[in-house]
Amino acid sequence: MKTVNEWMQTTLPKEPGSSSIPKSPAVNKAATMAQPNRVFPRRNKPQPSQPQPLREGKGLKIYPLGGFEEVGRNTVIIDVDSDLYIIDLGLQFPEEDMPGIDYLIPDISALRGREHRIKAILFTHGHLDHIGAVQHLLPSLHFPPCYATKLTMGFIRKRLDEEKLTSRARLFVADYKKQIQIGKVSVEFLRVTHSIPDSAAIALHTPYGTIVHTGDFKFDLTPMNEPPADFQRLAELGDKGVLAIMADSTNATKPGNALSEKAISENLFQLMREAKGRLIFSTFSSLLNRINQVINHARALNRKVYVSGRSMEENIEIAQNLGYIQIPRGLIRKVGPGMEKLPDREVVILTTGSQGEERASLARMGLGTHQHVRIKRGDTVILSSNPILGNERAVAKVVNNLHLLGANVLTNQELSLHTTGHGFQNDILLMHRLVRAKHIIPEHGEPYMRAAHADLARSIGYPENRIHMMTNGEMLEFDAEGNARKSKHKFPANDIVIDGRGAGAEGQRTMDDRRMMSNAGIFIAVLKIYFDSRRLVSDPLLLSRGLIYGSEQTLINQEATSIIRKAYEESVARGEKSIGNLKREVTGALFRYFRKKLDREPMVMPVLIEV
Repeated sequence: MKTVNEWMQTTLPKEPGSSSIPKSPAVNKAATMAQPNRVFPRRNKPQPSQPQPLREGKGLKIYPLGGFEEVGRNTVIIDVDSDLYIIDLGLQFPEEDMPGIDYLIPDISALRGREHRIKAILFTHGHLDHIGAVQHLLPSLHFPPCYATKLTMGFIRKRLDEEKLTSRARLFVADYKKQIQIGKVSVEFLRVTHSIPDSAAIALHTPYGTIVHTGDFKFDLTPMNEPPADFQRLAELGDKGVLAIMADSTNATKPGNALSEKAISENLFQLMREAKGRLIFSTFSSLLNRINQVINHARALNRKVYVSGRSMEENIEIAQNLGYIQIPRGLIRKVGPGMEKLPDREVVILTTGSQGEERASLARMGLGTHQHVRIKRGDTVILSSNPILGNERAVAKVVNNLHLLGANVLTNQELSLHTTGHGFQNDILLMHRLVRAKHIIPEHGEPYMRAAHADLARSIGYPENRIHMMTNGEMLEFDAEGNARKSKHKFPANDIVIDGRGAGAEGQRTMDDRRMMSNAGIFIAVLKIYFDSRRLVSDPLLLSRGLIYGSEQTLINQEATSIIRKAYEESVARGEKSIGNLKREVTGALFRYFRKKLDREPMVMPVLIEV
């Protein structure tokens, strides 16, 4: 078997009629091409309202429904002779300009009418951006078979349990390297390292060639609590020939290699050993490798561990039941009054809220509203995470609140307290050198991340016609010779929002309405009209919130009343009888008035009552 260094020097497979592709130079170009903290606005591109008809037949097609224009909502379809294989059903957390939205899920209307063609749903790992939509979408997809590694399936089962869907689901645990025949395709789960155990890349061996989906990955040579990635099998696939690879792009702008989890573990142990008072440790509830480190360090330092936060409690329970976390009896328990009996130097509190979530335990501790934990001088708070883009202000607010209460707050900005689960440039290059696929499809990331990934592919000799920059809803078709081109078909990939317990396809309209109300308030005009003549019975009743207050309200209401009467009566005089058209006339007149008078654009809601 070749060494990793030898694989790094291996040239890519030749394209028919082409010369050898040069070996990899040092890559720094992508790092300067895009800034990792740059935020791209959501593209307001036109979307077809209904799925375009797709001619079924022979052939191989790939089309993403999420994860190719954002971090999250990961879902991609592999179409093999019209049989469908879905990889991941993830959610996307809301951005700052999405008030009140819990999260977004993929638009699966492209699959409507073809649910019987779905052979399997394959899950790469247990993070919510890859499994979080399963309870919403599995019923609509008619419960096709689902395959995942053991821990990932434990998290999927938990989400289905909450909606009482588990009994209807067909769930199968997949073993690493053991091929599963599903229809015409042989599916293989390959071990990779990420920030959660049991993460997998997935290889689909189709009649047209092998497709590799990396999932989220990095190459950690010294991982904690799990084996390293399966370099050998990835290289074997490369030897046999891989048609296309869909690879993680999240950190494609960052040069070098991602920091190992072992280095973070050593830093955490040092900080925990030096702390004199209580330790309050906050990270992602799904970052089980990090949580396991804290539990092991607490045991070594003779500290008891108290857990605060429902998701943290549930994830630890699932991992413990499946054997991924070994916890001695009595070491870990829920937060409660009993922990006050222990000396502060013997207490570790594991909590949710590292992203500044308002309702999470850490935020409530900072506000002094947590039921059981009161921050005091001598407490050390460790945030073992990086703020997700858009969460920086929320995290800073929590950190400030904790400081004001006397805590010593440590973050990854000052010390190495967190490492990513996504590979840097050298990790991505090593993946491509091992697999040596004919085609590269950068996935999982904002547009600038995937553009940097494409630059990496160019730097090791891939020509433009073998690097495919796709967007959600686009389709890539492969011919019999293994060449690929984008199809003229374009599937819808709209924002499907989850708001409370509801899901809706009118996501963009919902968000637009909320943005309008948050920016300029709402103005309601109630008009009582005669049923037959449509004449006004009296002056309209006006109500506003968040638009005008104080002394200006009387004047604005007087002028608005005149505007409404004039617009309404002129419309009736022209013979207009339709309630909908009369509302539009009043709305337009008020909208123009507020824009001219106040330079604001509130939500305007006329209500017509017939008497």
